[in-house]
Amino acid sequence: MNRVLAVMFLMLFALMAGCRSPEPVVVPEPDPGPDDKIAAAFAESEIFDRGLTGFYLYDPESKTALFDKEGHRYFTPASNTKIFTLYASLKVLPDTLPSLRYTMRDDTLYFRGTGNPAFLNPEFDSQKTFQFLKNSDRTLAYYDGHFLDEPFGSGWAWNWYMAAYAPEKAPFPIYGNMVRFNTEQVVLVKLDDEQPVDPPFFEKYLDKVEWNSDQIQLIDRERFENHFRYAPRTDTARQVRQVPFVYDRDLFMEILADTLGRDIVAVDNPIAAFDQTLYGTPAEPLYQRMMKESDNLIAEQLLLMISDELNGTLSSSEAIESVIGQYFHFLPDAPRWADGSGLTRYNLFTPRSIAILLDRLFEEYGEELTLSRFPAGGQSGTLSGWYRPEEGEPPYLYAKTGTLRNNITLSGYIYTDSGNRLIFSFMNNNQVASANQVRSEMQRVLNLVKELY
Repeated sequence: MNRVLAVMFLMLFALMAGCRSPEPVVVPEPDPGPDDKIAAAFAESEIFDRGLTGFYLYDPESKTALFDKEGHRYFTPASNTKIFTLYASLKVLPDTLPSLRYTMRDDTLYFRGTGNPAFLNPEFDSQKTFQFLKNSDRTLAYYDGHFLDEPFGSGWAWNWYMAAYAPEKAPFPIYGNMVRFNTEQVVLVKLDDEQPVDPPFFEKYLDKVEWNSDQIQLIDRERFENHFRYAPRTDTARQVRQVPFVYDRDLFMEILADTLGRDIVAVDNPIAAFDQTLYGTPAEPLYQRMMKESDNLIAEQLLLMISDELNGTLSSSEAIESVIGQYFHFLPDAPRWADGSGLTRYNLFTPRSIAILLDRLFEEYGEELTLSRFPAGGQSGTLSGWYRPEEGEPPYLYAKTGTLRNNITLSGYIYTDSGNRLIFSFMNNNQVASANQVRSEMQRVLNLVKELY
């Protein structure tokens, strides 16, 4: 009997053991992919959380988006607008830009501007237009009735009239439409009266002497002595301050006459069309400066030059209207475009449209020429202090910056550690953090892109 009970007990135990729930299988979490890590970088950022951010990362080989954060939404682009101005200029304007249009009748040379900003601009070495006007043996008659624009772009702040970044647009810019004041700030360089030296012990070894022309340093001593001579002196810091001037026809003619050393007359109704053109300025230096130094005057004047080339008038709005349908039809989102430089907040572009435009620039004009037009990280232009490559390595990021108050953008090309070339557009609007704080966060994300892709 006991044996039977024992067998039954064993059978029951085996049955209960067979009904026991199996041990749960622990499946390890998969390692986060590159897109997960980029998403986490945005989610963890207090800077991005306080404003509006769009980021579109595009692979030009597969023609697909690798990461898309609000890429379809419209943002204020600031100077990323200049990418659009560059592409329009490349499509419309010749490699050597027209400097003026003119007609010769009897003893008079009638001329008008094309909007070219290089004339007597100290940033450019271009003398052809100057020599053409100076050496003419005819009376010089100037016309500006084809200028249909306003001095300021649509939506610019009125109180920028003294700002060096916002010179007025004009039919015939001269000296960059800027007055340059050479200033000297004279200050007295001397030691602190309360604590001139540290440690104070050496104060008894310090002699104050009169300055002489042979002495170079504020403090000096003999080679083998701890006896210091101190001579307070004035030091001069020189700088150039640039202030825009107001364009009007009489002032322009007065400046030009003074420069050429000959009289200029005005004409309201020229007797013939301006059927001849003087081509006097290589386009590439203007494009390079507009993109690398973010020169606003060049951007605005290039739009006027496009208008002149297509319509015979100088009008930013006519230029934009003419080129959007003809040259930007491939963009996924139609741009809301109002000026050439990006100084206005009326401009609205999407990150994915900017990325697609950057891809088109690369395809049509090639790697070497396209990259040469953009600031290079750690090396040139507005990116000389950012995205510095490792010692001895070439730049890995080429991009156009953009800054308006509370708006910081960056769009361009990035070369990753694995050898990929990617395109990105990074747009931040309504930011309350400082511009450099936002730029630092952008650099953190883009360095992740460089490492992960």
